[in-house]
Amino acid sequence: MANAKKRSGAATLNNLALDRPFDRKLLAEAERIAAEYQVALWFDKEAGWCGRCVELPLVVEFGRDPNACVCETRELIVTTAAVILENGEKLPAAASEEVRSVQINVRLTPSERHRLEDSARRGGFRAVSDFVRAAALEK
Repeated sequence: MANAKKRSGAATLNNLALDRPFDRKLLAEAERIAAEYQVALWFDKEAGWCGRCVELPLVVEFGRDPNACVCETRELIVTTAAVILENGEKLPAAASEEVRSVQINVRLTPSERHRLEDSARRGGFRAVSDFVRAAALEK
């Protein structure tokens, strides 16, 4: 095994110190992307102000007031985005881009399917999915 080649990418990251600074270009890219992400904010009686990143739902932070909470959450979003980029992974698109990337399946009878298709056509929709989305999520 003396001639074994070093692997590049994420495998070499495991040998780096956890408290090292991020590469400047990588951090700038993480900050740019994170600035487009949304923060959902709510008050919890026990925890206080809570902030969660809409695009990265496991990113949750707390603060003493709404402004502090948003600042803390945004800081954690940048750090998380930098780690994801450093690992060579792809970050999700900003929610504001409204990229439809999730699909659901609904089981119907043949009769239900035909009724839905007819209703969609009569309503001027291009597809049943557009009709269902409009009916279910009335904006």
